[in-house]
Amino acid sequence: MLSARCSVRSAVLVLLAAVFLPVGAASAMAGPQDDPPVQITPGGTFLSPSENTLTLTLDAAGHAGDLEPGAIQAATEVARKVNAEAPVAGSGPSDPGGAGGASEASAAQGGDSAVSSGECAWRDASGLPPTTSAWGGNDPAAGTLLVNTCNGPAQYLFVPNAATGAAAPPPPPPPPPDPAVLAQQAYGELTLPDPVAKRSPDENNSDPQYGGLPYTWINLWTWTWQTDWQSRARTVELRGVSATVTATPTALVFDPGDAAAPVTCDGPGRPWTPADGSDPPSAGGCGYMYRAVTPNGPLTATTSIRWAVTWTSNVGAGGTFPVLTTQSASSFLVEQIQVVIK
Repeated sequence: MLSARCSVRSAVLVLLAAVFLPVGAASAMAGPQDDPPVQITPGGTFLSPSENTLTLTLDAAGHAGDLEPGAIQAATEVARKVNAEAPVAGSGPSDPGGAGGASEASAAQGGDSAVSSGECAWRDASGLPPTTSAWGGNDPAAGTLLVNTCNGPAQYLFVPNAATGAAAPPPPPPPPPDPAVLAQQAYGELTLPDPVAKRSPDENNSDPQYGGLPYTWINLWTWTWQTDWQSRARTVELRGVSATVTATPTALVFDPGDAAAPVTCDGPGRPWTPADGSDPPSAGGCGYMYRAVTPNGPLTATTSIRWAVTWTSNVGAGGTFPVLTTQSASSFLVEQIQVVIK
């Protein structure tokens, strides 16, 4: 009996020594076959997705893989609270094992949920960098990422904003438009007037022998001019940027229609006056002298205006566009002056 009591006492002492043995001493006694102590970062282990992390995405029909309706309902409730910036009990990386408010809400609603309190609660994992595999390629701005560490590897679920009734974030404002593009649009929308045939002899003269056609005379200067000689502009504005295109008339061109070279004048020309007599056009006049009559009916002359086109903007940019030309045609006879002596 004494030997048995001694054996029991020895066993108790050995056990107490093992219980109160300092940690360092225990580590020193560990053999090479023992695993080293596991370092656990509180609340952080479930936010370290591996390359083969599986992420489910809640679709428009309310399905997410093989998750049961109760689990989806609980996750959606957590995402709704996250979107509303309301604290969710047991959520967040600092509480990997706390009770989940969403699970309690699901249970209160009678949902068929496989999610319970504790480690099986859904928690917000939206703090993960967008480049991690846990997002499953989803846009962080379009929804909430949740994580569940229930009985095994972390399971991630992406809940779109639409599923929680949260409004999608407004898209970023578009960049300011290119003023050159606006100027190109204004250039295409610019409207310029056609020239109006103004001549001396008067373009309204008519010869009844030829059906009332207008006429001019040979060996006398036919003067031509324009009464509408002013710039035209068109402005296009978009999101605070505007571009204005301006066309300025620079030359009057008269093609007499008798195979001679056109006449180009630097300004709009002017009407003939008696003081000009039969002299060539001067002091801003513009004209042409026909040397032959029209033997086979009227000829067709054209009058053109050349426009220099520039553009400016309210942001300092500007430039030029190709020259524009407007043109009109008129038909008339070239006749001899008949002098009747009585």
